[in-house]
Amino acid sequence: MGTRSKAAAAVLALACSGAFAGPAEDAQAAFSEFFKLFVSRNHAQVAALFAPGAQFYGTNSMDLVTTPDGVLKYFTGALDNPVPVQARPIGLTATALSDTVVLVAGSWVSERTVDGKLNSSGPLRMTAVMQKRGDRWAVVQFHNSRQPAPPAAAPQTPASR
Repeated sequence: MGTRSKAAAAVLALACSGAFAGPAEDAQAAFSEFFKLFVSRNHAQVAALFAPGAQFYGTNSMDLVTTPDGVLKYFTGALDNPVPVQARPIGLTATALSDTVVLVAGSWVSERTVDGKLNSSGPLRMTAVMQKRGDRWAVVQFHNSRQPAPPAAAPQTPASR
């Protein structure tokens, strides 16, 4: 096989193996840094994932946060705890809306062990809109909320038995 044929075969193999990620994969990988930084409790780095002017609703946000200082303040309070925290995504999906805008949605669990007892927050539902700005993906919209409890089973009546 000649040099050109080997090079063409290598390029084809890379293309078929998924080595060239698209915007959905790139944005989802960038968003996944959130979980690593959350666990490290580095509130400044977590907040730095968000674009200036991002729309932000944290799990316990009373109001929409739209400033970098507000996002930093939220994560400073949320992560200011001496007990180590674990953050585990349960499932994330990414949908490219364009080459520079991607919607990420899914759920995750936050866990801390206090006095030998596991405290779990979750599953939590989240959505994020990622936008590519220059060579960096940034969160421009974020919403996180607790998953509602399943509806209670309807009481059985004599007629339904």
